[in-house]
Amino acid sequence: TFFSYDDVVSCDIGSLVIDRSIMRNTLIEEFQLLCGRSGQRTVYNAIYMVGMMCGSYVFGWVSDSYGRIKALLLAVVTLSLSGTLGAFCSGLMGLHVYAFMRFLTGMGGIGCVMSSFVLAIEHVGCKYTMVIGIAIVIPFTLGEALLGLEAYFIRDWKTLQIVAHLPLLLLVGVYWVVPESVRWLIGAGRVEEAKDIIEKAARVNERDNPAHLFKATMIASSGLENTAHSESNEVKTTILDLFRITKMALRAFNMCFQWFSVTMCYYGLSFASTSLSGDVFSNFFLSIFIEIPSYIFCILVMDSWGRRPILSFCQAMSGIACIFCGLLQGQTDPGLQGLQVFLSLIGKFGASASFAIVYVYTAEMFPTVIRNQAVGTCSLVARIGGITSLLLDLLKVYWLPAPVFIMGVVATTAGALAVFFPETLGEKLPETMDEAFRIGENSNRGFCTFTCTSVKEMFSEELKTVPRDGFNNQAMDVEKE
Repeated sequence: TFFSYDDVVSCDIGSLVIDRSIMRNTLIEEFQLLCGRSGQRTVYNAIYMVGMMCGSYVFGWVSDSYGRIKALLLAVVTLSLSGTLGAFCSGLMGLHVYAFMRFLTGMGGIGCVMSSFVLAIEHVGCKYTMVIGIAIVIPFTLGEALLGLEAYFIRDWKTLQIVAHLPLLLLVGVYWVVPESVRWLIGAGRVEEAKDIIEKAARVNERDNPAHLFKATMIASSGLENTAHSESNEVKTTILDLFRITKMALRAFNMCFQWFSVTMCYYGLSFASTSLSGDVFSNFFLSIFIEIPSYIFCILVMDSWGRRPILSFCQAMSGIACIFCGLLQGQTDPGLQGLQVFLSLIGKFGASASFAIVYVYTAEMFPTVIRNQAVGTCSLVARIGGITSLLLDLLKVYWLPAPVFIMGVVATTAGALAVFFPETLGEKLPETMDEAFRIGENSNRGFCTFTCTSVKEMFSEELKTVPRDGFNNQAMDVEKE
């Protein structure tokens, strides 16, 4: 059914009868975001996404400048304190103060995700980066489920706010448990600290101490210092160089659109899950737990089928499911309501899988000289997608299926555009713009090519003998890997 804005019935807040069967007390009632002010809910929800957008840059800078652990601790404290203080916002300025706390919560949340992701990736060998990069998202999903469980038993929003955020301060204890990233320490010139961590890891795992790697590192660092002056005179490659070549520019715009679509569908379906037909808590739990099989699916098939076909397939699946799910909104038939929930879960499966894929795909497609900038640019566009997913909710007053339907159209379009990417499976990570430009040129791999690989072959690690003195050709090969 279509509506005009004038058709929306105005109401008097004082005459409303509040349904307390789900929550005894809510933030919406506390700040009277009802009737004519109901549209402000979406705006204040979007502030959280704006915080994530800013936090991705702030904590990225802190992580690169001061270390992964310090960035993680700062993010944890920011998230915990801002979330807890939000429960005590009241009075005339209470809503505005709460909005600022939500902004800080968004910053701290994305800071925790980014710092822990990079720390985990840098703590494992290159053979496991794809597995860990995807598997680390599973605890994130379990955390969302825990929040749903807390909401089920705690029906007061202030108490829930405190219970969900205050215990996070306990995570400050990781400072004494988890070591700093060895890769970051070496890059920062703190080789002795890195050496101590590696030696401790070797003792705990009963492995030989890889002293040869540090000797190679010292030689490489010395060589970099000798060439520092000559490199300082060279022209630096920036993200703008990516758009000077038509072929690379099209890839960049396409990848940015993939991130926009993935984020919009993921957060849009997550927030929409509580407004679907049926029990609010059951729908939320189902929407959360469907993410776990999607991540396992990616781990098992990404190295067998390739990045391009999986991304295209998952985006298209998510988009088509969202289109039909949107068209079913407002149905009263129990069978159609059940079908709507099922389609939303299929859409969430595809969006979650696509989210995992774009991180890996972006890192493999763009060259080392601008890889961080490329991922950062895509992440910025992704936050815009998250904000858009919330603002689309305002279109419900004109056409009820509009928000989910539009998300479906965008995701389906993204699935079609993903076909034009080059396949990066089996390709060497590009170091220069020229290497990135030539990705996939010599590949004969078809779109539907599937290579059967056993799990043991995919994830088994071949341990190489560590030389006792100096380093030989084999050690250098280990370094290159």
